Amino acid sequence: MRNTLMKLDGPVGRNGTSSSFAKRWWPTIGSLITLFCGLATIGLSSGCQRSQPQVKVEELESLPSEPQPAATPPQEPMTIVSIEGVTLRPGESVSRKVQVDRKGRTGTIKLEVTNLPQGIKAKIGDIPEGQSEAELILTADPSLGENEITAAVEVRATLGGDRASQNVAVHVPKIPLPDLKTPDQLYLNPGGEASLSVDLDRKGYTGPVTLRVEQLPEGVASEPVNVAEGAQQATLHFKAGPQVKEGDFSAQVVLAAGGRTASRPVKLVIRKNLFTVECFRVVTLKPGESRDVDIPIRRNGYAGPITLTFENLPEGVTLTASEVPAGATSVKFHFSVNPQAHERVRSVWVQATGSGASFRDAIVVRVAKELDKGFLPVEIGYDPEIAPLFRRGSFGGRLTAKSKAALCDAYGGTPESEQAVLRGLRWLAAHQEADGRWSLKDYGRTNPNCDCHLDAEKEREIVDSDTGATGLALLPFLGAGVTHEGSPDQPPELARYRNGVRRGLFYLLRVQTVDAKSDKDGYLGGNTYAHAIATMALCEAYGLTGDERIQIAAQRAIKYLMNAQHKEGGWRYGFREAGDMSVVGWVFLAIRSGQLAGLKIDSLPLSRASRFLDACAVGPEPYKLSEYCYQPGQAPKMSLTACGLLTRQYLGWPKDNPHLLAGCRKLMTQLPPKEAQSAGQLYYYYYATQVLHHMEGEDWDLWNHRMREHLIHTQETSGHREGSWSPEGTDWGNRGGRIYATSLALMILEEYYRHLPLYRPVPRAAVSTTSGVSAGSHY
Repeated sequence: MRNTLMKLDGPVGRNGTSSSFAKRWWPTIGSLITLFCGLATIGLSSGCQRSQPQVKVEELESLPSEPQPAATPPQEPMTIVSIEGVTLRPGESVSRKVQVDRKGRTGTIKLEVTNLPQGIKAKIGDIPEGQSEAELILTADPSLGENEITAAVEVRATLGGDRASQNVAVHVPKIPLPDLKTPDQLYLNPGGEASLSVDLDRKGYTGPVTLRVEQLPEGVASEPVNVAEGAQQATLHFKAGPQVKEGDFSAQVVLAAGGRTASRPVKLVIRKNLFTVECFRVVTLKPGESRDVDIPIRRNGYAGPITLTFENLPEGVTLTASEVPAGATSVKFHFSVNPQAHERVRSVWVQATGSGASFRDAIVVRVAKELDKGFLPVEIGYDPEIAPLFRRGSFGGRLTAKSKAALCDAYGGTPESEQAVLRGLRWLAAHQEADGRWSLKDYGRTNPNCDCHLDAEKEREIVDSDTGATGLALLPFLGAGVTHEGSPDQPPELARYRNGVRRGLFYLLRVQTVDAKSDKDGYLGGNTYAHAIATMALCEAYGLTGDERIQIAAQRAIKYLMNAQHKEGGWRYGFREAGDMSVVGWVFLAIRSGQLAGLKIDSLPLSRASRFLDACAVGPEPYKLSEYCYQPGQAPKMSLTACGLLTRQYLGWPKDNPHLLAGCRKLMTQLPPKEAQSAGQLYYYYYATQVLHHMEGEDWDLWNHRMREHLIHTQETSGHREGSWSPEGTDWGNRGGRIYATSLALMILEEYYRHLPLYRPVPRAAVSTTSGVSAGSHY
């Protein structure tokens, strides 16, 4: 037994240490030995006959005992240091440090966050070996704030089988969305724009928001606006289409933040004019004068204050007006003119605004030394070489850049109107054919890039007259002072058109009938309209150059017109056909051009023409000769009234003729429109512009402003059509097409220098460079 015990206890391993087996199991084996010995004793005492080795108790007791190992004390649990509570606003993020006391443990600590309320997100990473700290980020969704939230969020740490946790108090206060403060109503013009100021009472909400407008009426648009974090003001912009309906509409200004919205109603008041400043008039001032002018204000749904600003005042003139208080129905314009101010006329733009509503119109300001006489600039004064062209009503003013600029200044031309003329001339030049002609019907047939024809033009019966088209196209070039021999020195572009004018004129010479024995001697082709218009071009070209070749052709063309007159004094489409006022007007313009050019004109046809005019006069008594009709016995028409009045002026009526004055009052009842989409009544405008220019005065100034602005705004501005005027919506555009519309519009815009005023004597003084417009200046 001892040997056995020694074997279990004593053997040494190869590495010099006791057997691990013996150390581990020795206490257990000792107990088994004791049990075994006890059982053996029992067996012996019961008479067991089997012989067993005997071991003395003393021997067992004397065996050395193995020392018992000491118990390992328990390890302290891992803990998370207390975490400060968090208050979150909607859309806000807050971070907290999470510190774990490892208590001697090693390895990566896994962290997780539980018990998050809806709308709260958490972001946290694990703590790697050797570290004990992580960052917890809590974020509140922007949609929160409707109700208060209080919660205990649990942060858990796990390392092997050990765990620890700590609660974080999270609070989301109840925060209402910002309150919107806007004007109760917004005023908007059809085709206009307006702005709406929005103030935000944030009420503790600091995040970004978006503003948008809902329930807008058809034709009104407003883009959403993003308002930055913390900003307390924003502006919404509104734009109304030109065809939007007038009326009062309720829209909603909506504030959106996250998934939450708040709104406020706003009333949209759409009127063409919420108020009008009735400033469209002429104010004539002397140099050195100061004057107050009362201007009425008409209110149409807006009673608030109005602010006024002014643009484009003449040099040396100041204009001021105080703010118009709420409810006021008039305002004083205060004018002051420098004593050295030059004579000129300007359209001064009056811009009125009030609470988003706006109004814009012009007041025409003329500076003149003699209030009742007007003036002619000395730049067009007497020059022995061109004296015949500076008679009353003549066309000498177009010959130089200086005289053109001075006449524009005197009669209301502007840089914008002159640019419109240049654009129109470019378009005409681009549509001339190689042999010099233009075509009314097929003006783009030789230009593969031309897409100027409207579908409506292709479907309509445009007159097929190259004679008429060539005459119409030449007249605006001649009106700008461009001939086959020269042109004004400014702008240089005009010089490029000389060759085109030469080719156009010589095309007319080639097609003219030359047969002294025939009634058609001098005939240029086409109906009487076409022949008369081409005759005008030849007469003006001769008058401006003195070219004998042109003189012969122009005299022959006049001769044909005299022979083509009907016995009752009129002209119509065919030879000696009973007349109509429309053809008579063009024929008389041709005859008048011949007179101004110095051609021989028989007085008898003019007397017969006067009798025909009497037969077409249908004005109200006692001014029967103030209005005219197409043919005797018919109703009056505005275009033919203007045509008849111009003819009367050329036949010698004085400026104060009561029928002429009554007729001019009639013309002023139908001014060109303030706003329009098409050129409109070009035929009427062409004649009325000439009549009123010869009369001068305030009627002319008002007419000219409307006429000039109307044509500038209706001119084509893009593509191959740029510079032309569409025939769509114009009187007789369905017969004359785009060449007709463009040529008439250009001659109207050239009226300042195309003809000198008929009733104003031309100054017979040497040209001075110390006048109101210095040499070479423009406007």
